[in-house]
Amino acid sequence: MNPLLLDILPLLREKYCCSQILILMALHARGEENSGLIRALWGLCEGMAQGGQSCGLLSGGVCLLSYLAGRSGPNDEAHPMALPLINEYVTWFVSRTAPCGGTSCPQVAAWLGTSAGRPEPESGAPDMELCGELLAECWEKLLELLAVYEIDISNARME
Repeated sequence: MNPLLLDILPLLREKYCCSQILILMALHARGEENSGLIRALWGLCEGMAQGGQSCGLLSGGVCLLSYLAGRSGPNDEAHPMALPLINEYVTWFVSRTAPCGGTSCPQVAAWLGTSAGRPEPESGAPDMELCGELLAECWEKLLELLAVYEIDISNARME
């Protein structure tokens, strides 16, 4: 078991979704809170408002990187490597989830459930605890990419 699951599982049990957890972990690393941002990310839960679209680990990861390296307004410039950084995460995620048959929340969740020997839940909602291992992998990849692109999560500008 990935040791990060000790941090992730309580958040899953508190009913946060994948995209929210990625940002909560970033905020925690900075010693900050931002309930408005966490609320905004709720719309990405379970494939964008339970719409079966992009996995929250993909969309939430892109949001996290944009939050740390993106442009915030007319007098601000994005990190010079923000787009390659985001593209590298997306490329990694697509490759990592290739066995799922796609990057949608239902595809990823179904594949994780099958891999764990569990049937799909009747509600159609993903079993968030199954997503924990992949969530930990995504968090580690995000931290790795931030280090490669020399963005310190604890000092990156977040306004």
